[in-house]
Order: sequence, then C-alpha cells, then structure tokens
Amino acid sequence: MLYGDSSTGKTFIAIDLMLSISTGQSKWFGSRIDDERRSVVYLCGEGADGNAQRIGAWIKAKNNETEDTGNFYVIEDEFNLDNPFNADALIKAIRSKVHIAPSFIVIDTLNCYFSGNENDATSARLFNFSCKKLSKEFDAFVLIIHHTGKNRDYKGEARGSSAFFGAMDTSIFASIVREHTISLKVNKQKNGKIPEELLLSSEVITLDTWDMDSDSSFPSSLIFTRAEKSFYEGIEKDKKLLISFLKKTGKEEFSLKETKEAMKDLGFSADAIYNTFSRGRSNFLSRLVKAGIIDEEKGNYRVIDREIANAVKEMSSLTSSPLGRGVTTSEYEGGLM
Repeated sequence: MLYGDSSTGKTFIAIDLMLSISTGQSKWFGSRIDDERRSVVYLCGEGADGNAQRIGAWIKAKNNETEDTGNFYVIEDEFNLDNPFNADALIKAIRSKVHIAPSFIVIDTLNCYFSGNENDATSARLFNFSCKKLSKEFDAFVLIIHHTGKNRDYKGEARGSSAFFGAMDTSIFASIVREHTISLKVNKQKNGKIPEELLLSSEVITLDTWDMDSDSSFPSSLIFTRAEKSFYEGIEKDKKLLISFLKKTGKEEFSLKETKEAMKDLGFSADAIYNTFSRGRSNFLSRLVKAGIIDEEKGNYRVIDREIANAVKEMSSLTSSPLGRGVTTSEYEGGLM
C-alpha cells in the first residue's frame, strides 16, 4: 500500500515506478529493480483524465522521449473488490485486454474499487481476499493506492479498518515535507529491513510537442527527482531538536508557548527564537507538520510519528529516555531559517 493525504503525488509516483518496470529500467531513485521488461496493469479509477499528461511527462523527462512504454496497460473500468465475485470479473477483463500476464497490478485508489464501509473489518478482509486472488492468478505484485484518515486521532495512518494495514506486506506513507518536496517513508516491511526515508522533488514538464490547450498554452505535468541530501539533513536536524524538546517535557502534546520556553531552556538566544517564529519564516514545527511527524490544531501540536510517540509514552524518566540523542544549540545552528 502507498497511502497519504490528497495531492501528495501518489499517482505520479506509482506511474513513475510502474513505467520504470515496464520499460526495463535497472534503477528507481537509487534502488535496484529488475531490468527485464515486465507487464503492468494500472487500474485507474481516479484521475484518468490526467494520465496521458503524466505518462507524456515521464516519457519526455525519463525515457529519452521514446514513446515505447513497454507492456503498460491502463484499465479504467471499476470493480467493487469488496465483493469477491467481482475479482473474477476483473481477472476476465485483464485477460481480454492484456497480451502478456501482468507482473504488477496497481489499484488507484482503494476507494474507487470499494463499495462498502472502509471501517468494517469484514468488508476490508473481502477486499484483501480479492487482491490476493489477483496476485495468485497472475503471480503478480498488487499495489494499492489509498488515503489517510481525516480524523486527527488517525492522522498519518491509512484510512479505514486496521485489517487493511494488517494484510499488507509493505506499507509506504507519502507526505509533503515542504513545497515541491515529498517524503516516502516505509512503516511496514514484512520479512525485510525497513529502508531509509526517500525524499523526492517535483518538477513541471511542459509538453511542447503537443497541441495547445484552448488558452493557447501547452499541456504540462509533473515528474519527480530525488531531493538533495542537504534537505534531508535539515529535516533530521528538525527531528533532533524535537527530540531534545520532548526529553525536557516528557509530553507528546505541547503548545507554541511551551516550545519557545523549552528552546530557551535548551540555550537558544532570544533573537534565535524570535527569528525562527517570526511571520513569514518557515520554522521547524511547520516543517515537521508537513513531514507527518507532528500534527497542529489551533496552535497546539501533537506527535503523530509512531516511533517517536511510542517512545514518549514509554519514558519512565527524563534521564532514561529511549528517544536517543537530541541536538545542541551549536549543532542546530543554521537550521532555524
């Protein structure tokens, strides 16, 4: 499962990965993939109107403008997969439209292929059963695109029943870290090591060989490239400052006023504190909110990153914190801008 809030680039990322697979690329953002061309079925229940531009942008930026995308099939028909009988209908549809049995099947999004209540564990298990049936029928990997819950208590978690999460071999959380930059963070990897967080930057690609739109402009779309390491190190500094603050308070919920007081206790000067929270400046709290590490509501903040939140709850004393080492004032210098 690849999940996240709306507009976090999930479809762009899934298409990028699947086109890399169908065209036999050897690497995907530094990770090795099979360089043998594989057949891919993309079940597009959402955002179908923009698929041509997404694929066109990928071809221009990453496939040397070669329009051969291998065995990449887009199917726009919708099937409610929480009804097991529809899995057979989908299998039949794939066989009638796809010349080579798929190695990968993408379901975009879960909601478009689900008719019941996502919070109902029975319906969720029926959906999972259909996905397993697809996987077994074609000996294929199934990737589900899904959304996060809107309820504040479940911020950063996949929407619906926990039966969805429990059935996944791999779960990847996509979140906006800052403008034009997203984070991909694996929070479940069955029988494998959790990989490092991947940061990607978006770039607009103008399709200047296409016909112009009605407003006399060329169509465009987005592609993603790997974000620079310097940005990743900046986020790590923000997380370490948060850990330093949590060590002092022992609380996973805090206000802006408490943050400023804690920074003062940590040795930050009044000027440094003012500069980082002055109007118009990006501060470490806003970056952590965008990264899905903390949540903000009416000026109050709460840790939602599972690893950090669980560590705060388990703290028996401020001196025996399992949170790890925080950051000193000198180490964080430059990270307040």
